[in-house]
Amino acid sequence: MFRKVILWSVALIVVVVLVFAYLPSFIADSIYKNVDDITDGEMPATITAFQSGPDVVSTIGGSGEGLNCSLPPWANIFFDGGRDSGQKRHLVLQRFRQACVFHDLCYRHGLATYGYNQNDCDRILQNAAFRLCLYIRNGSQESSAARCQTDSKMVLAGVSLGGYDAFRGWDRSTYFEFDSDPSRSNGFLVSRVVNHPFKSILPAKYANDPDQVILMFENLRSNLAVTCITCANVPVLEWTTDPNAVSAELSSVGVTRLPDVLLRRVPMLTETMPVWLPPRRRHAAPHLLVDGAGRDHLIWMSRNNPENSVSCIVGADAARLLTNTLPTRDLCSIDAGPSLTRVEIDMFASSPLPMEVPGSPDIIYATSISPQKTKEHHLSFCSRSASRKVEGTDDDRSKCVTFPETEVRDGSGLGAFQSFPFVRPGQQIYFARDIAQRTDSPLTAIWQRAFGNTFSSEGALLVNDVAPPLAAKGPLSAKLKKIVRFNIDDRFDPMMPVTRKVDDLRFLSLEASKSSVHLRTVDFATDNPSVGNVRLTMGSGDVDLDRSWAERPMLVLETREARPRTKLVFSRGEIAIEPGKPTATTEALKLETLVFERDAAAPSNTPFVKSAGAACRIVYEFEAGRTDWPCYRVFDPDRTMRASPATRMLASQMLVGRFTQGSGHGIAFPDLCLKSEPIILAPQGSTFVPVSETAGWKGPPRFQRTITCEPLDVAAVVSRPIAQTAP
Repeated sequence: MFRKVILWSVALIVVVVLVFAYLPSFIADSIYKNVDDITDGEMPATITAFQSGPDVVSTIGGSGEGLNCSLPPWANIFFDGGRDSGQKRHLVLQRFRQACVFHDLCYRHGLATYGYNQNDCDRILQNAAFRLCLYIRNGSQESSAARCQTDSKMVLAGVSLGGYDAFRGWDRSTYFEFDSDPSRSNGFLVSRVVNHPFKSILPAKYANDPDQVILMFENLRSNLAVTCITCANVPVLEWTTDPNAVSAELSSVGVTRLPDVLLRRVPMLTETMPVWLPPRRRHAAPHLLVDGAGRDHLIWMSRNNPENSVSCIVGADAARLLTNTLPTRDLCSIDAGPSLTRVEIDMFASSPLPMEVPGSPDIIYATSISPQKTKEHHLSFCSRSASRKVEGTDDDRSKCVTFPETEVRDGSGLGAFQSFPFVRPGQQIYFARDIAQRTDSPLTAIWQRAFGNTFSSEGALLVNDVAPPLAAKGPLSAKLKKIVRFNIDDRFDPMMPVTRKVDDLRFLSLEASKSSVHLRTVDFATDNPSVGNVRLTMGSGDVDLDRSWAERPMLVLETREARPRTKLVFSRGEIAIEPGKPTATTEALKLETLVFERDAAAPSNTPFVKSAGAACRIVYEFEAGRTDWPCYRVFDPDRTMRASPATRMLASQMLVGRFTQGSGHGIAFPDLCLKSEPIILAPQGSTFVPVSETAGWKGPPRFQRTITCEPLDVAAVVSRPIAQTAP
């Protein structure tokens, strides 16, 4: 009898081991399909920071909830625990952290920003996990590609099971840009604040225009158009048949003879203009780069296809975009004869970035961090002029310099792809979170293998100083000036800079608790960086903001004045829903804003003081019987993937700039149902007032928007959820 018990026990243990070892991978392989296996060595597209206006230093998204994998800690037992080629072991939550970070942001912001549904986010996760797996394995096994297909499916299955209900529909998704290559998007809109393109050369003609305007870009399957949604309805050219009758505006952008498309027309600044970017490419949002002279540059880093890392770098400014961008030839090259600069180069990376390099022959360069240049996948800094004509066979490739530091080459640099890169003139900063188990203790390794490590805590901050090339057409000189080790949980990610000042390593983050959100600070210039608190004051005392203030991204501004100020701009919103009235013709929401500020040179422990705030009520009224149109229906909580006017405004992009004639920064919210009539809030003392209280048309079909605002200056109000009433 005892012998039978032993035999049955052994058999049961064998069955359990086989179930744990093979059943999860069998189920994942059976349910999910393989992803493309295209290139070796290329990392997946990484999350990218986009500057929306000249004074914006950073945008903090993520809802204050941290960025990491949603897999349960014990998930490691289902994944291969073998060593890589560098004899390192990786826990699953750290191994696939980069893919999980993108997935977290996609679930929270993907719908409002790019129109991603939950399936889009999940498939991007699977593809990214596969590429990460190949990179980490680095040829350590002959069957690594097949194993990585299974691992990527298991990551997707785990996240789907553990976080399937975390995807945010139109009732909670908010606008936040993070994707450098939104190839799965059918269409999206993005806005940029720029200096008025013609006010400095024709001050009398444009005297009534604001100093800064909003350009809205509409991307429909990479067909791009631009509209100045805050410009005055002023012609940039009078009607003419004479090709030599060039206006001052066109002359300022180098036009000496009018093209046929501008003859017999009266083009207006408010007119929607096509942007003639090279076709057959995947165009993302433009980067806004403000150079040392204060000029605005709009730069596209457009991928050709997913099979290689060739990018078409297109440079523009607002004046050219609002006049004429039609080239003479269909090429991504200076030979195309466009008004926009075009250079096609291999950046050896999926998410290149533009940067200003003071003192260089070409002021703006395309740059990237690449693991493709060495067999061991060491990290290299790659660069190439974003405007110089391609000459010769090797001039269409960026030139790369491999970092000599062993700490970066041997793997910790992989983390450089796991967070937002920060670009300053002549400097780039990366966060490198460790993905390998940093322990020599077998007992600790076994414990982590069985129970996991929920947070990725250890890592390094890499400060990369970039100097002009030493030789003509040579690579930029790149040197890792500083490597700062830290031990800070990724529940504080993303950490974003508080200033644009070079070598200032102070960063901010948001941490949301169950009922409130707190502002945290880390100074990476210290020997042992740690998380500190940032005080927000309102009235005569400190204030704790309600958690809802973290749902919409926060903007960090640094004004360009003789004595600059640092401003924190918060916003939050909530829809008024009347249950059981899906056919109603009125919909309302509350939208609130708060601004805190302090002197930019103030010490880190100086509190931010509330300087302005407003609580606005927005009401939409529309024609009945048109519920198939997203702007003519109320929001139904049972159908969260169907947008309405109020949900689109709730999710809208927030912009800050000098939008009115008066001094000070205004706040703007583009309205996707009234694209030419954004909500503009002008500063008025300690509050904001709408520039226009009404917008829309009486019809048919009728669609109108009204807005009323009042001061927001009571600490008790901002410390609790929005008080909302039905329309």
